[in-house]
Amino acid sequence: MGAVVASAVVTALAAVVHPTPMATIPAGEYLPFFQASPGKGKTRAAPAPIWMPSFRLDAVPVTNGQFLDFVREHPEWRKSRVKAVFADHRYLESWRSDLKLPDERAAAEPVTNVSWFAAEAYCEAKGLRLPTTEQWEYAFADKGRKQNEVEQQSLDWFSTPNPKRLRAAGRGEPNGYGVYDMVGLVWEWTLDFNSFMTGTEQRNTSSKDDAAFCGNALRSSLKANYTVENVGFRCEADQ
Repeated sequence: MGAVVASAVVTALAAVVHPTPMATIPAGEYLPFFQASPGKGKTRAAPAPIWMPSFRLDAVPVTNGQFLDFVREHPEWRKSRVKAVFADHRYLESWRSDLKLPDERAAAEPVTNVSWFAAEAYCEAKGLRLPTTEQWEYAFADKGRKQNEVEQQSLDWFSTPNPKRLRAAGRGEPNGYGVYDMVGLVWEWTLDFNSFMTGTEQRNTSSKDDAAFCGNALRSSLKANYTVENVGFRCEADQ
């Protein structure tokens, strides 16, 4: 009973300090986009689905405005103070100073040029964490809803150069779980970002997986202190 009460308190506190709405992702079966290789000379088994417990996920990526509030409260993560081991020289590159965004419009745009360390620190400060890669992919798969539309959005995104600035987060239509911007806005850090796309992993070949494939390929090329202009993040909480 004590553990249940403690969990409820943590959830309530997270809701207070983390104003972004969180979508509830129901439990269900999930076929990972990657399956481990059986090894040389061995027969590959048919992909097997795994069971994904229910969890909660930010409905939109974390914005510059939210991250600004975070660095106000945690000055060690300001651009002039962050240690190089935790973020490279491009950290919050577009910000005018430690506590000044490019302009008012930027507050609603997804924060980018943040390292994995900074993203996880933000989530931890809110009583949350980064989603695992499997959680992110499960939410993105959306039970197969609107697959053709999502596939076309992905192809359009991949073929278009990065815009000079990003649009505000949470515009457009959410997926069936109520999650926005999983394709077409920013790539996103995951908790275990560097555990996929290794030499022992094999992709399940399906065109609907292109966004997840490219996202994993990008994340696997990064180190935890790297900051990139088109990589942001969102937070997760266990249900």
